[in-house]
Amino acid sequence: MEQKQRLAFLDIVYAIYDKPTLITEQWEVVSLLLAELTATCPEGFEGMVTMINTHFTNATKFKDVKVQKFELESGLIKLKAYFQKT
Repeated sequence: MEQKQRLAFLDIVYAIYDKPTLITEQWEVVSLLLAELTATCPEGFEGMVTMINTHFTNATKFKDVKVQKFELESGLIKLKAYFQKT
């Protein structure tokens, strides 16, 4: 995943974190970026990418904003760590 896409991914997820009502509107873009993240994942980072994917996917399953924010924040923490390591 290129640097430009990484930044766009982070921007979108932060926007959703700040305003969880955007989750359904932006989910198609997020899911495409998650698919690319999975496809371009270097060997040894598969577990981390799976956890990131799980957190963001879980955020769509809950209606409680606190739970959505928890899942998004957990995913963001792991996503930023992943981007720093790769």
